[in-house]
Amino acid sequence: MKKTHRLAALTLALFCTFQLSACKIPSKQMPEQEELESAMLRERKGRSNDELVISMGERIPHEFDPKDRYGMYNEAHITHSTLLRRTVDLEIVGDLAEDYTISDDGLTWTFNLHDDFKFSNGETVTAEDVKFTYEMLIEDGKHWSMDFIDKIEIPSENKIVFTLSEPHSTFIQSQLVEVPIVPKAHYDENYKFNPIGSGPYMVKEYKPDEQAIFVVNPYWHKKEPHFKKWTWVLLDENTALAALQTGDVDMIYATPEFADKAIEGCKLFDIESNDVRGLSMPYVPKGVIDDSADGYPVGNDVTSDPAIRRALNVGIDRQKVVDVALNGHGKPAYSVIDDTPFWNPESIIADNDPQEAMRILDEAGWILGKDKIRTKNGLKAEFDLYYPTADQLRTNVAIEAASQAKALGININLVGSNWDEMITKSHEVSLLYAGGRHNPNPFYDSHHPSTAGRGWTNITFYNNPKVTDYMEKAMRSSDIDEANKYWKLAQWDGQAGASTMGDLPYVWLVRMNHTYIGDMRIDVGDQGLHSHGHDWALIANIDQWSWKDISK
Repeated sequence: MKKTHRLAALTLALFCTFQLSACKIPSKQMPEQEELESAMLRERKGRSNDELVISMGERIPHEFDPKDRYGMYNEAHITHSTLLRRTVDLEIVGDLAEDYTISDDGLTWTFNLHDDFKFSNGETVTAEDVKFTYEMLIEDGKHWSMDFIDKIEIPSENKIVFTLSEPHSTFIQSQLVEVPIVPKAHYDENYKFNPIGSGPYMVKEYKPDEQAIFVVNPYWHKKEPHFKKWTWVLLDENTALAALQTGDVDMIYATPEFADKAIEGCKLFDIESNDVRGLSMPYVPKGVIDDSADGYPVGNDVTSDPAIRRALNVGIDRQKVVDVALNGHGKPAYSVIDDTPFWNPESIIADNDPQEAMRILDEAGWILGKDKIRTKNGLKAEFDLYYPTADQLRTNVAIEAASQAKALGININLVGSNWDEMITKSHEVSLLYAGGRHNPNPFYDSHHPSTAGRGWTNITFYNNPKVTDYMEKAMRSSDIDEANKYWKLAQWDGQAGASTMGDLPYVWLVRMNHTYIGDMRIDVGDQGLHSHGHDWALIANIDQWSWKDISK
């Protein structure tokens, strides 16, 4: 018996609404049409009405090559096709695959492919291209974890079959919706500089550190995008802001610090995400575990105390962190998967309760000293928090978290650093950490003991056998609904879980909104809940963008 999934077109409604706020606030609020007419006066230098210039930062993350993680954050659909794709409400629908079946044991996945998808060079996308792409990434093994795929076969034209060595529920939530299909005949070590895909746009020119120019794929099989050409200019934030003011750029990413900047004819695009920031808290004391697999020291006698972690989770006012560090552009965060289908809302505890936090610390034997710092058996309640000084947002979050912790009698020593140093310290100190994607993998990677001490996964060395059992049941399920049930139990089953209600090895603090400033006439279409990484998030659906109103 097999379950057959017919895959509809992308027609579902917006999962998570986003707010558009005027950047320049007039003394009297004008109706939208008057605002648009006012914006008509904004000069766009040297561009036609079917052309845009944007700036999402100083680099092109992953540079169009799946070997370099291109596709992991949903950017690939601009230039490539994937077997499946995720809608704005996080449902899985077809892309290159017309339909698919999964065997009852979850081991055999069969995909029937459309026959009208063409690469930007005019060649048809085939099952051979799909097979090549996945086998190439499996062999490479650096960024895409697909060792659960036993074999890939092509039984007939436009049909491809994946046989798994064991059920793997996140296969559909990650690799099948993220891996961009590349042409077998044209993929080589220079692919990133001349990518050939079957998405709505093709890369006409890419100059690292300067710009990338995109034009419509002449062989795109669906509705032709309104904007026939768009350019991503690689600018730092201050330069991008100046370019927006002079009319040289139409849309920019702006950190929350700059999000309320007033620019004539522009508005703020303020979009919710599950892009979280918080403190990693090493889970085991010093000396319990030898150096990690990656060769770094493990353990912290303070952060490993559950009372310290729980007190911080209970006592910190997350909304204040949002207001101070994000200028209000965000929400409190409680996990790395908030507001996703696999998140358990029953797993959170009320925060901003310093009295309860101090009670927890008192009962655990952490006594407040004359210096206002708590001690327990001669050990001070203090630890180092490393944060990247190049990241102003994380710096702001770190400063506010340390300030609030001090009021509880916990001293957090702030250490400005960089990622090269921070990875070497990641198992013995707290880091100002980040995460959040559209699948459960970050939760699994952050809490499963098998991933401890291997790069940036499970840096805290968390190990709760009950949580591990739930996660393995979730991962081995052949049914998404059943998998989600176990993901939720792993967070809280009424007695235990990797959550604020349980023994979470993190103090997640804020979910930052992704904030952009752009020409107020731009309609950016439906924007769902963004995941970690702002760079590609807004423009992932740029083929759906248009002008609200513009004179010809």
